[in-house]
Amino acid sequence: MTYRMDRLSQRHIYIVAVLLSLLLSFIGFNQLFLPDIGVDGVLYLRCAAAYNQGGLKAAMALYQWPFYSILIAHLHQLGLSYITAARILDALLQVWMVYFFIRIVFHLNPSPRVGLWALLCIICYSTFNDERGLFLRDFGYWAFYLTSFWAALVFLKTEKQRYLWLFGLSMLVAALFRVEGVVIALGTIVLFFCMPGWSFYARCRNSLIMAWPFWLGALLFLLIGPHNLYGGGRLQDIYSYAVHGVATVLQNREQTIDLMDKALKPYYIFIHTNQMYIGMLIGFFIYKIVANIGVIYSGFAIYGWAKKALILERREKILWYGLMIIQVVILFVFLMNHLFLTSRYVLALCLLILLWTPFGIEQLYQKALLCTRKRRVGFTVALGCLFIFTLLNSFVHIGPSKQYVLDMTKWLQVHTGANDRIAVNDNIALYKIKGAIPTWDEDLLTPTQESNCQFSAYRYVAVQFRHQDPVAHCANLKLVQSYHNEKNGVANIYGVKR
Repeated sequence: MTYRMDRLSQRHIYIVAVLLSLLLSFIGFNQLFLPDIGVDGVLYLRCAAAYNQGGLKAAMALYQWPFYSILIAHLHQLGLSYITAARILDALLQVWMVYFFIRIVFHLNPSPRVGLWALLCIICYSTFNDERGLFLRDFGYWAFYLTSFWAALVFLKTEKQRYLWLFGLSMLVAALFRVEGVVIALGTIVLFFCMPGWSFYARCRNSLIMAWPFWLGALLFLLIGPHNLYGGGRLQDIYSYAVHGVATVLQNREQTIDLMDKALKPYYIFIHTNQMYIGMLIGFFIYKIVANIGVIYSGFAIYGWAKKALILERREKILWYGLMIIQVVILFVFLMNHLFLTSRYVLALCLLILLWTPFGIEQLYQKALLCTRKRRVGFTVALGCLFIFTLLNSFVHIGPSKQYVLDMTKWLQVHTGANDRIAVNDNIALYKIKGAIPTWDEDLLTPTQESNCQFSAYRYVAVQFRHQDPVAHCANLKLVQSYHNEKNGVANIYGVKR
C-alpha cells in the first residue's frame, strides 16, 4: 500500500510540474513580461523560413547547426506562424526538462517530499525562468542532456542495456541542439570505460553501445559523402578546438597578460599579472556558477553535499563528478578564449549542482521536524517565502525599459504595408515588422557615414541609439516619431523626403 501511495504521489507531482511549467512558459511568452525575441531567436526563425523555402542547404547558409530551426519549420507547415511554432516547441522542451529533473531526483530518492522540493526548485529556478520567453535551442540541449544523465544513472543501478541505447539516443538529440553534446557524450563514454567493478569485456561492450550514434554518423558520412554534408556544420568547431585549442588558449593568455602588464606594471611594480590572470578567471567562473544557481540554492546544494544527504554509489559518483569536471573544462577553455560566460553556457553545469538542492532542503527539513512547533512553522514559512521570491524574481525586469523600441516597432507595424521598404538598425524590431521574408537583408540598415543618407528607395528609416543619432545629419529625412526611455535610449522614425 505504501509503495502504491508513493507512486500515486509521484504521479501527482509530475502532473503539477507539467501544468506549472506550461503556465510559466505562457507567462514568459507574454510580451508584458519578456518582450524580446532575442538576436539568436531572430536567426533561428529566419533559418526556419530559409529551410522551408530552400531546404537544408539554404538553412545551413544562414546557420550551420539548424536542427532547432528545422523543427520550427516543420511545425510551421502545420499552419502555425514561425513565432507560434517556436513558442510551442520551447514550451514542450521546457516541460521535458522539468520532468526529467524531477525524475532524476526520484530515481535517487523515491520520497514524495523530496520530489516536492525538486519540483519547487526547478519551477522557481530564476535563471531557467529568465530564459523561458526567449527562443533558444539550449532548451533541447538541457532537456536531452538531463535525459541522458537519467538513463546513465538507471543503467548503473540496473545494468539493463536498453538504457545505454537510450543514453546514446538522448545525447545524439542533445548534440543536434548544441554541438557541445558530442564532447559530453565522448567524455561520458570514457567515464564508463573507466568504471570499477566491470570486466574489460563489459567496459568495451558498454562503451561501444553508448557510442552507437557515432557509428551511425560515420556510416552516413561514408554513404552520403563529405561534399554533400555542407562542410560538417559546427563539427568543424570541435575539430578546430581539438587541433588548435591549446595553442589558441596559450596565445590569448599571453596577449591578455601582456595587456595587463602594460596597464598595471607602471603603477604596481611588484604585481604578478600571471597569478592575477588565473585568479581573476577562477573568481569570475565561481561567481558565474553561484550567481546562476542562486546564493541560497547554492547554500542548500553545498549543505546537502557536505552532510551527505544523498548517498551515492562509487560508479554514480564517478559519473556525476566526472560530468561536472568535463563541463568545467569546456567552460574554462571557452572563458580563457573569449573572457566571458553567459547564463546559458553555464546552465548545464548548474543543473548538475542544483540536483543536490532538494536533498539539502530535505536534510534541513528533517532537522526542523525535531524542533519545537514554532521553529518548525518558522522554517516552513521561510522556505515558502524563498520559493515565492525566486519565482517572482524570474519575471521582474531590472534595468532600463525597452518599451521605447516596442513603441517604435508597433508604430511601424500600423503605418506600413507589406510592400513598403523600411531601414531599421535593430534586427529584432525589423523581424517583428517584416517577418522572415526573402528580402530581409536588403532592408537591414547598418549606418555608415558614406551610405546612410541614400534612402530614396525607402519609405521610413528607423534608428535606435543612446548618445548620437547616426542619421541626424541627413537632409532628406524628416522626423516623424521619437520615443525614449529613462537611460537616454532613443528610437527615432524618419520619413524619407521625395
